[in-house]
Amino acid sequence: MYDDTLVVISHYADRQLDCLRNLISQVSVLTKNILIVINDDEKLEDHKDFYNGFPAIIRPNIGMNIGAWNAAFEHYPDYKFYIFLQDECLLVGPDFLDAYRRELSLSGVGMTGESINYKWDLPWQRMLESPLNYLTTIFSDGKRLTRVEYYLSLLSAWKIHPGSTGKHLRALVWGFNQSSLRQLNGFPLGESKEECIASEIAVSKKIEALGLRVTQISDIPFFYIKHQEWRADGVSKK
Repeated sequence: MYDDTLVVISHYADRQLDCLRNLISQVSVLTKNILIVINDDEKLEDHKDFYNGFPAIIRPNIGMNIGAWNAAFEHYPDYKFYIFLQDECLLVGPDFLDAYRRELSLSGVGMTGESINYKWDLPWQRMLESPLNYLTTIFSDGKRLTRVEYYLSLLSAWKIHPGSTGKHLRALVWGFNQSSLRQLNGFPLGESKEECIASEIAVSKKIEALGLRVTQISDIPFFYIKHQEWRADGVSKK
């Protein structure tokens, strides 16, 4: 029934396996189209393997979860729908596959997930003035950059229009159809935590620049899939 949909689970090799095993157990009841992508600091190049009977890609930890998901599409580009999960996710109900496939079939929807960051739904100038705009350890032309300045500089370097606000879909659960992933032509990948946050924002902005919508799958955050590190209301981590 779900042969056109690939569920991708990212895992960091230095983490314990409990979360990964639990999520595989939940998802495998509903579909066998599961791909595991393991980010490993010791690996120099991607190679294919198997984990618990499911295909796996083991790769260098570049781009963190977004890098893992990017590798999944590069290796398996022929599915109609993709649902990207971090291994800290937990299924809330059994109908997430139907819900995501239905949402991603709607005209104009390019990307969906469980939690939009509405705290960043402000014009960029106001974000520059926000308490969220802390100083980073990054310098440019002798000036120490704030995070918003740095993120905007990376969006510019990646040639992605920042849009009018900083609103974006958190990289906890992402769903795409094949068409939007092809148009994206790969996710921009960061090497540091700050670069990866910029990448998270960049993917939403690139989808919007394509004239597509970024949606939250339900009005209620984490309605179909929750994340162990995040509050149920989606406002902040626990």
